[in-house]
Amino acid sequence: MYKIGVLSLAVVTSLFAAGKVACVGNSITYGYGIESWPDETSYPHHLQTFLRAEGGSAASDTVGNFGVSGLAIRKSDNAAYWNGYQFTPALDFAADTVIIGLGTNDTKSYNAWISAEQNAALDEEIFTDFKSMIDTFQVQSKPRVFICLAPYANNSEWGILDTALVNHVIPAALKAGIEKGVNIIDLHSNFSYLEHPSWYLSDMVHPSVEGAKELAKIIYSYVQKDNLSVSQNKNVLSAPTGYDYQWYKDGVKIEGATEQNLLVSENGEYKVSVKIEENTLSRIVTHPYTVSDLDATALFLQKANVSSVHYAGGIVSISLSQKMPVVFKLMDAQGRVLQSRTVQGQVGENAISIGKYPAGNYIFWVQGKVYRFQIW
Repeated sequence: MYKIGVLSLAVVTSLFAAGKVACVGNSITYGYGIESWPDETSYPHHLQTFLRAEGGSAASDTVGNFGVSGLAIRKSDNAAYWNGYQFTPALDFAADTVIIGLGTNDTKSYNAWISAEQNAALDEEIFTDFKSMIDTFQVQSKPRVFICLAPYANNSEWGILDTALVNHVIPAALKAGIEKGVNIIDLHSNFSYLEHPSWYLSDMVHPSVEGAKELAKIIYSYVQKDNLSVSQNKNVLSAPTGYDYQWYKDGVKIEGATEQNLLVSENGEYKVSVKIEENTLSRIVTHPYTVSDLDATALFLQKANVSSVHYAGGIVSISLSQKMPVVFKLMDAQGRVLQSRTVQGQVGENAISIGKYPAGNYIFWVQGKVYRFQIW
């Protein structure tokens, strides 16, 4: 049984039109080992069938298979997807929805003979290059992005080990997805040889004919969950009920903003990543919500809650009498913005590292208040 409660295709009404869907990935996406690839049995083919079966606006949804066998997410890998023959066509497809299924082949770089420092460097590459791929597609066509945490895969002859997926690749991909504020589909928790051997070919990596259809069902079910929204009550935004949260303002993660409700102090575009299931890592990001009518009295009181601001040794300390998001800007003496950040402040002292700057006069702008200081 699925852990996620896959929706019945017979009763689902389309929650949003996926439009043009680019399935970006490796051999799992491509359909390696499936005899009648690609027209009848690859997962992207089944995904298009499920979407179009809904009728209405979804009847025109078009799914493109941009999978290439053997490719990795890391740019430094000799078999990087970035250099593959489908990368440019995937971008030119100008998708409305992008589903990224990479990472399995990156496990080949982890082995018992490399150091912890080398493992950490690989983790950082995967994290950085997932973020870069998200940015690349969003610049091209502003799509809704879904990152897939790779399904179970274990084939020592190919150098693909599930332990490397669990300990390195999946955490790095998850971190990138949360950092960039995109949807995350935890395939590893929902598509496993250990629970459903018939879904796999004998290599324990690739979906069988049956498995490709099941994989499409799982991905389809998450695409249909892409209808979450934020609600507002005066200066408080609320996320749909979930198991974990991460808020964003104008596309940038708000550090420390990980609760269901967010007290806001600035107009802008907000969204929140919601962990939607207790037993998986899957997350859905709400559609952007524009705040343009904050209560002036509440904003005044929020400014009053900043009791002190001081600087020492590259650290700004902001003292708050109430838990709230703090908008913080660092400017030079001419008022040019050097840093602009939003952090979820706690009651009491909040230490924010701003790094090193040359000696001179500077300005802090905190919640509409101006503080001047010098660096010697």
